[in-house]
Amino acid sequence: RSIRDDDIKCAFTTMMNKLIYGHRYVLKPLYEALNDSYAEDNINRIRELEILLFQNAEQKETLTKLMAQGYIDQVLFNRECNALSLQAENYKSEKESLSLNVLEGNARLTELTSLLHFVKRSSMLTEYDEDLFKQFVKRIIVFSRDEIGFELKCGLLLRERMCHYGTHTIRIYNHKWHCSY
Repeated sequence: RSIRDDDIKCAFTTMMNKLIYGHRYVLKPLYEALNDSYAEDNINRIRELEILLFQNAEQKETLTKLMAQGYIDQVLFNRECNALSLQAENYKSEKESLSLNVLEGNARLTELTSLLHFVKRSSMLTEYDEDLFKQFVKRIIVFSRDEIGFELKCGLLLRERMCHYGTHTIRIYNHKWHCSY
């Protein structure tokens, strides 16, 4: 399989022009959805988990006091302490995962904001711009000789049909890019 370099450049330029033209219908609603709900839901759950972790610590402390005063035996104490420790680990793990999601979501939102600012102010592109490509594209995914996808740094994957012209060729062998002219 081979895909011409100029075809990729043409597809990128076409995709960017579509975003410039239709940003109100694609990027703006995505921005509003991410900005409103994504982080807020995760942050609320993180707060809930912090409360649960605090309550878990209080329960452990109560168990320790009951054990010290002789109200519960060692076997029951160990069983309940182990259960609370496991529960606390699950809470901590979920909290860490959600915190990472919030950070990644914030990074994507920042990238989306940058893209949105660009397309709002830009006029239609007449040629390929390498700097724009580097600024917004994370990677290219080849679906077929006629269709590729641009995974943007903001998390969007946009498919684009190839233009099929040019002289530079990118050959793909075992999923590695080899350029020839």
